[in-house]
Amino acid sequence: MLSNKTIPKMLTSLTAITFSTSLLFIPYLLSQQITIQNIHSVDHLALAYHGKEISQKLNYAHFLPLTTNNQTHQVKVIVNYSVNEPSSVVINKNMNAIMKIYKTSNETLIKTSSFPKGFIITSTKGQSQLATIIPDNKIKSVKAAIMFTNAAKNANFSNPLSTNLNFGQKIPP
Repeated sequence: MLSNKTIPKMLTSLTAITFSTSLLFIPYLLSQQITIQNIHSVDHLALAYHGKEISQKLNYAHFLPLTTNNQTHQVKVIVNYSVNEPSSVVINKNMNAIMKIYKTSNETLIKTSSFPKGFIITSTKGQSQLATIIPDNKIKSVKAAIMFTNAAKNANFSNPLSTNLNFGQKIPP
């Protein structure tokens, strides 16, 4: 638990860091005289997360028709993941994975999908499957980009992974 004397010291330190890196958000907060009360823990600062807590590799991917009349298509990607040290940052924590689908021709984002409530990673190795429907049957080439994140989807925990897929293509394990 932080004392009231510790907070000004932290803000002074952050102000020094701010001036040395030319960032403006801390002086703005100080000028607004915002008081910080009831700080019980500094766990919430995600300053140590660097996007290397989880390593992922492509296991399987496809871009195939989902219906017999070719009106909707599915992009499906399965990744193998392994948790790097420190595993305590990820194991038994609610995490998420995001898959963004882009048109290959012009890099336009078509769709973003993820797990609605996240998921718990329970071991240091595993698989994650992401799939989405593309209702535009005129799209013939896509890029799928996958990233593991925290549950709130605002901090990256893995290396980026992307794969290009043409309609009808399967990338086997």
